[in-house]
Amino acid sequence: MRRDVIGTGWKVAGFLALSAAAVVVAAVLGGMLGKGPWPVVAIAAALVLVLTRLFDGKRPATGRLKRLAWFAVGAVVGTALVCGLAWGLMLHGVLYWVPNRAFTGSVALTGTAYFFFAVLVEELVFRGYALRRLADSLGPKVAVGLLAVGFGGYHLVNLGTSPSVKSGGLELLWTAAGPAIGAVVFGVAALRTGGIALPLGLHLGWNWTQWQFFSVPGDDTPMGLWSPILVPTANPVAFQVGYLVAMAVALAAVLLGTRDYRPGNSQLRAASDFSA
Repeated sequence: MRRDVIGTGWKVAGFLALSAAAVVVAAVLGGMLGKGPWPVVAIAAALVLVLTRLFDGKRPATGRLKRLAWFAVGAVVGTALVCGLAWGLMLHGVLYWVPNRAFTGSVALTGTAYFFFAVLVEELVFRGYALRRLADSLGPKVAVGLLAVGFGGYHLVNLGTSPSVKSGGLELLWTAAGPAIGAVVFGVAALRTGGIALPLGLHLGWNWTQWQFFSVPGDDTPMGLWSPILVPTANPVAFQVGYLVAMAVALAAVLLGTRDYRPGNSQLRAASDFSA
């Protein structure tokens, strides 16, 4: 048993290391194209998908139509959660929005492409092969927990140098904690359905709709249709509280929506028996 765990650990570590290398290669190749950030994540997604096939080699646990259905359900739920959060913050006087006149059809297309491929990379890396292998070896709860911590650390490295968090403190902690909490929801969704279609939909629905409501101009992310204006007297903690409520609703929706579902692939069935 110990030898199996050690072997799994090395395989997962190798997959994660090669995935990181694939992202670096994609950044170099994408930079040579000079077409903006979305080709970088598109190349990275293709490379990580190849790595997944090489490491895993398993056929998808569900049919194409079922995967499409899970993705669609996840996208609707993710979109609804952000819309509900945005509406709640507005009703409580935390913020309001002004139209972003710089938003164009071209920005919408490139922004959508960017978020789709960026989310695909993250789901392939953190909710694909690595999660299944760890769940088989260590159990689903430990696997979800470990990769949630890894996902939070990844965001800490990725975003921790931004002006809003580089000084440290609670804001920097939230940079890791927020994504880690979301990773628990996505990880449970992946194991309960035996694939990444549902978490991919949830993740993309959330990120894409969040871009529409909360994004401000940045160097590597497109601008949304609306720009948020924070009310000076509002308590910014409302964002964290609202996010926690939204993630609790998302987890409940995943657990209830998949309570009677089992993936067809017997090799993944045991991992799908995740119970809260």
